[in-house]
Formats: sequence, structure tokens, C-alpha cells
Amino acid sequence: MKHFLDQLRNLGENLQAGSILLLDYDGTLVPIAERPELAILSPHTRELLNFLSRRFKVAIISGRSLMEVKKLVGLKMVYYIGNHGLEINGPKIRIVKNEAKRAHPIISEVCRRLREKTVMIKGVIIEDKELTASVHYRLVAKDELKNLKKIFKETVKPHVDSGKVRVVKGKKVFEIRPNIDWDKGKAVLWIIDTIDPERKLMPIYIGDDQTDEDAFLALKNRGITILVSEKPKKSHAKFFLRNVGEVKIFLEKMAKTKN
Repeated sequence: MKHFLDQLRNLGENLQAGSILLLDYDGTLVPIAERPELAILSPHTRELLNFLSRRFKVAIISGRSLMEVKKLVGLKMVYYIGNHGLEINGPKIRIVKNEAKRAHPIISEVCRRLREKTVMIKGVIIEDKELTASVHYRLVAKDELKNLKKIFKETVKPHVDSGKVRVVKGKKVFEIRPNIDWDKGKAVLWIIDTIDPERKLMPIYIGDDQTDEDAFLALKNRGITILVSEKPKKSHAKFFLRNVGEVKIFLEKMAKTKN
């Protein structure tokens, strides 16, 4: 996997022809924080995204709820993809996957039971995002992790076995999602085809987590895919950037390109 900043000169013509920027939020635009509410977008990055949204199509993709990611970014001319693609909102676009709504009662009940069972485990954070849920364990002590994982597995297993939900592992987080044929990859293809039906623009997707692999794979033969990682691992992405700082450097270079 090649370092993306080293390849910018070779890719110059493609970038100048116009792009659709598809950017993950946590770990890509902002560093991973100990608690989700602490991952705040810097004023400089917000201004940079605002400028880019006037020259390119910009979409922010997140596992957070649509409402939350819109609040965190706070820009009008940007497309937002929340809950790993289950909600999409932007200029003249608004969809919610109706199939996902049917799993909401189960997901809320699982969150309620997990809160009851983990009340004595310090550091666990359980987010009910209506269409999905997240169980963060970054702050959980190592000697409590085995117990937490046992409780989690026992609580979600009946619903996984019934085919109602599925579990996806991220960075120090378990994601509980409706068991439907939809992910970041399908959401990204949908929004690209909606924004650019004639396929004139170059999709550029940047993400840092296992949940972004679906998008990397979906865009394998169609765009530029970039993994954010200090130590590049096996990935469907074509290129890598080391950290949030290098992502910002790339966005600043994009702001200077002619299109």
C-alpha cells in the first residue's frame, strides 16, 4: 500500500477533473477520543470543509446518528451519511432505510438490558442510536473486559441467532446493527450515483476503521480509497495516510487544486 501524499503528483489530473470527497468522521477528520462526545471538529477543519464543499461534492460518513454528525460538522452544503449508511441527508436528498426501523425496538431493548447488566463495570459506554447501537469499551479496565464481552455476547446472541441483528467489531467498540443487506459501501455507491449519475467525478474515500472496508471494496475499481493508519495493515484501500494530521494536509492541498 502506497503513502497517498507521495502519489499526489501522479494523481493530479484526476483530482483537478473534479472529485466527490467521502470522509469518515472519527479517526479521519478528528482523532479517536476516549469518549464519543469529546471528538470535536476543529474550527480550521470545519472552515476547510466549508471551502471544499463550494468546489467539490463533500460527504461525511459516520457510525454516529445522522442528527449527531450533522450537529458536530454543522455545514449546510455537505451530504451526511449516518448510522453506517442507514440514514442519508443532504442538498435535495433525504432517505432512511425503512427495514432498519423495524429492528429499533430490539436494539433499544438490548441497550436497556446491557445497561442493567454492566452497571458495575466502569468505563463502558452504551449508545442507542435508534437504527444502530454502539458499546464502547475503550475506558474499561483490562480485568473487566472478559466479563463485559461475556455479558455482551449473552445479551445479543438470541437476537443474532434469530437473524434480527448482527454485530460488527470496530476500534474498541461493538456495533449492533439491523441484519439487512446494507452497509457503508452500498450507501456510498448510492449517494455517488445520485450526486453524479453520469460518473464524471472521481470518488475519494478516506476512512480508518474496519467498518470502512465495505466502502473501500465497493470503490475498488471506481475511485481512490485511503486508509488512515500509522501502521498500514491488510486492507481493500489502495493508499494510506498516517493520521488525522495527514488527512488535513491532503484536504488543504485539495483546496489549492484547480478544477
